[in-house]
Amino acid sequence: MDLYNLNNNRLEPLNKSGFALEKDIQTLVERNLSSLFGLEFVSTEFAIDDFRIDTLAFDEENSAFVIIEYKK
Repeated sequence: MDLYNLNNNRLEPLNKSGFALEKDIQTLVERNLSSLFGLEFVSTEFAIDDFRIDTLAFDEENSAFVIIEYKK
């Protein structure tokens, strides 16, 4: 998807840059959970028995935990 910056009523295309690693995406999202999704960060790489959750967050509005899995 193309993204643009609005500058003096003109749209200027933004340069695209990718992520080298899935962990880079995870770190960025975890540091910005509140801004992006309105969620509170709980834990990274949370383990339950043999299962691992990439990011565990909490949604106060719905009183529910949120599991985020990343795929590059």
